[in-house]
Amino acid sequence: MKPKPPEKKLTLKLQVDERVDFRIIGISSHENDYRMVWSVNQELGMQFTRVENLVVHQPKLKTDLSFSKYRFDDEDRYIRYNLIANRCPDGILFPEIKNIDFVLQVAGEMNETGFQALVKKLKGISVVSAVFVLHPEKIKGIARALQE
Repeated sequence: MKPKPPEKKLTLKLQVDERVDFRIIGISSHENDYRMVWSVNQELGMQFTRVENLVVHQPKLKTDLSFSKYRFDDEDRYIRYNLIANRCPDGILFPEIKNIDFVLQVAGEMNETGFQALVKKLKGISVVSAVFVLHPEKIKGIARALQE
């Protein structure tokens, strides 16, 4: 009786879709989250409200990290804004941008002129030290972390 030849192994690769359908603005400020949100609401006429924290599991630390999150839905323009702290007492949400204190996610149909006007208004807020337009495709795991 002949030995049976070994069967070829079937290998499947899982590809995670990391499409990004939002824009990101990084904000540096020495103020805490609620003071930052209050200033944005006052200066830009928005109505951010606190929602459930963004909880991210950190396998290296074997723990979950919790980051404060605020949301404003502009129903007239069909735009959703999420303001998320990039820091918590135990760690940083996106280590690639550790000089950023807050991440403002803008999801919806906002043209370039409107987006640049928002960036300019944010720069004018007294508690804001610096504003950066970020490229989400260059920040590891941002699509997964900020998906709704």
